[in-house]
Amino acid sequence: MTRRELVLRLLAISIAAATHAEAQTAASPPPRVVYISGGNEVNARPFVDSIRKGMRELGQKEDSTFRLEILYANGDPTRVPGLIRDAVASRPAVLIVAGLLAARHARDATKTVPVVVATSSDMVDAGVVNSYARPGGNITGLNDLADELAVKRLELLKEMLPEASRFVLLVNPDFPATQKIERRVRAAARTLGIEVIRLDAKDPASLVMALESLEKSRSDALLVGGDSLFAVRARELIDRASAVRIPVAHYWPGTAEMGALFSHQADIFYNFQRAAYYVDRILKGAKPGDLPIEQPTRYELVVNKKTAKELGITIPPSILFRADKVIE
Repeated sequence: MTRRELVLRLLAISIAAATHAEAQTAASPPPRVVYISGGNEVNARPFVDSIRKGMRELGQKEDSTFRLEILYANGDPTRVPGLIRDAVASRPAVLIVAGLLAARHARDATKTVPVVVATSSDMVDAGVVNSYARPGGNITGLNDLADELAVKRLELLKEMLPEASRFVLLVNPDFPATQKIERRVRAAARTLGIEVIRLDAKDPASLVMALESLEKSRSDALLVGGDSLFAVRARELIDRASAVRIPVAHYWPGTAEMGALFSHQADIFYNFQRAAYYVDRILKGAKPGDLPIEQPTRYELVVNKKTAKELGITIPPSILFRADKVIE
């Protein structure tokens, strides 16, 4: 065989191998990653973008190394369990959920599909995972310290409203962390000389009823407890409270921009971006139960000076200095 014939044969083999690889790629679609959103396409977009950004930074290419699908509850948290069951039935490579209730629904829906919880209250205390260091099972993800930060929001409210003596705490009685949140808030309120009135809402209808009772509560402010209902219905909640001149302290990003007096929470967008790390590891063969639960390292305080002015509230310079963003 001449040198030229050898070169031509090797070239033919190389072309055949490449063609075979392309055929295999075309025949085998990329692994599916399904994200369950409690909101709609518009308000879910920043969180979806955060996931995509995290995946890109890890070298993952959408529609090549993975395919992202989103299922929307469209503001109705009661739809989330059904969406999770539908997603599990389709056998995705990874399921992404957000919030403690969604994490529990995912735990109940599957013991085999890998689940990444993008952000949640204490999953250990709620029995979703075994421990932070070794979650075990098929679930892992990120904590957002919602119960601990509820106390911080209470303290910020008191600092902004030094003469206040009566706050409403809005909670979902079915939310697994509600008892812990209420216990911590009441203990802190006693030291601050604040009376705490609890309002319950567990679905859109009961939320409307709770908000209608706000004016009669004669409260100085509304402190929002953790639950996806209060995130996806945030604008309605803030508008109704503002109509009766009650300032709102919220935990979800973007709510100060909607008119809340302030929002304070772990950096949720960063949590969603970090969720991509777990997805990437799982797609590369890691077991969710071996990936430790991350605690937040970044927090965000957004203060709305416009809302404060409309309500006759003077924001102390010390808070404005600490704020990550001030809405004028």
